[in-house]
Amino acid sequence: MPAIRDITTAVYRLLAADGALAGMCGIYKGAKRPVRAANPSLTVRAERLARGGGEGIWMCDITVTAYADMLPNGTAGTETLDGIMGRVNTLLADAEIELAGAKTMPLIEGDSTGPLWDRAHADEAYCERVYGLLFVGFR
Repeated sequence: MPAIRDITTAVYRLLAADGALAGMCGIYKGAKRPVRAANPSLTVRAERLARGGGEGIWMCDITVTAYADMLPNGTAGTETLDGIMGRVNTLLADAEIELAGAKTMPLIEGDSTGPLWDRAHADEAYCERVYGLLFVGFR
């Protein structure tokens, strides 16, 4: 059965392989972008891997977070964030992720937030979108 890191890597590969998205932002695996990474940037992570309702069925969330610098007037760079998240949605909505030892169902678009601001990072805004992944794991 695939582990969280395998799922994160599979989604990361799909996003990083897209030239348009790679031209818009840096793409990173994990819950937080690297400290020295410049904005705009994007992180992807799988989380909450749990058993589903049937034999061998598993589910988890894929969380994608886009970061952009605040504009000189102090507002969020919504145009940048919207462009990045629009491209992400084109790539991930209904996509079937390739996982060794598993058959995946198309990703389900879930909640989205943003743009949001974090006091610890006063010079940037971010937004998130969650996708649901359902798969059957083979032993």
